[in-house]
Amino acid sequence: MDSTADAAHARVGDLARCALVGGNGAVGRLFAGALAGARCEITIVDAAPTPHPEVRELGPYVALDVRRPSPALRDAFAGTDCVVLALPEAAALDALPHLLAALPADALLADTLSVKTPFAQAALAASASRELLSLNPMFAPALGFAGHAVLAVELMPGPRSRALLALLSERAAIVTLPDAATHDRMTAALQVAAHAGLLAFGLGLAQLGTDLDALLPAAPPPFLALLALLARIASGSPETYGDIQRANPFAAEARAALAAGLAQLDTAALDADPQRVEALVAEAGALLGPHREGLAAQAAALLARLEPPR
Repeated sequence: MDSTADAAHARVGDLARCALVGGNGAVGRLFAGALAGARCEITIVDAAPTPHPEVRELGPYVALDVRRPSPALRDAFAGTDCVVLALPEAAALDALPHLLAALPADALLADTLSVKTPFAQAALAASASRELLSLNPMFAPALGFAGHAVLAVELMPGPRSRALLALLSERAAIVTLPDAATHDRMTAALQVAAHAGLLAFGLGLAQLGTDLDALLPAAPPPFLALLALLARIASGSPETYGDIQRANPFAAEARAALAAGLAQLDTAALDADPQRVEALVAEAGALLGPHREGLAAQAAALLARLEPPR
């Protein structure tokens, strides 16, 4: 075998038997497809009685609630090299002690939570020799790995976590962060502030008594873009967005920063300084630095494709 084949063979060896907990969900299916594509033997574990059609042919299916200890849980994970935990935060925290008790001593437990600090603290306190890797795909699972980023925190690294990161790096851009706190501070901007801003836009329109049917025929592209992003959030998992806003230790700081930014457009302040809006536009634009021109071009291309829904 050449060096590439050797590396691939080593990865499969370290990840020969993998289990996807929450494998019926969108994130679970995303990782199941990647592991199956790398010729890992996978087992889908989910509380639902039957497998999702996308994972039915990938490997054995175990209908199991991992939040409760049981002989079936121990049997499901005996001999497993890697478990990818694709559950919401509350369920993941409930399942954590039972999974750690069931996993072999040298296995890898990889979570996919959007907020890392609470789970990382609990996992590090409870784990002994097991490897721990914390992953966060920064995109909707339906988009797939290609062309997108995955944040990674190596809580307790080892050969299996390195193998999983190497496998994923062939499909996505891996951004490795030093600890859970760094991850959560970064995602407070990337997710908390972005989602909160879009939700505030929607809630503000509702408070204005907006008749969307009347507005859409005259809607300019930026308005349509914001509505489209709001629709994406509204069509996603409310539990995931709730976890992001509630559990991130820096979420309140991010939302306060948004509120402070909006407060700078206070009517009294604008009346006192007729050039205030122009100054604020310049100040906000300065954040973009050398990226402004490229981002503006991307915005123009995206907005040119938007049209009111029919």
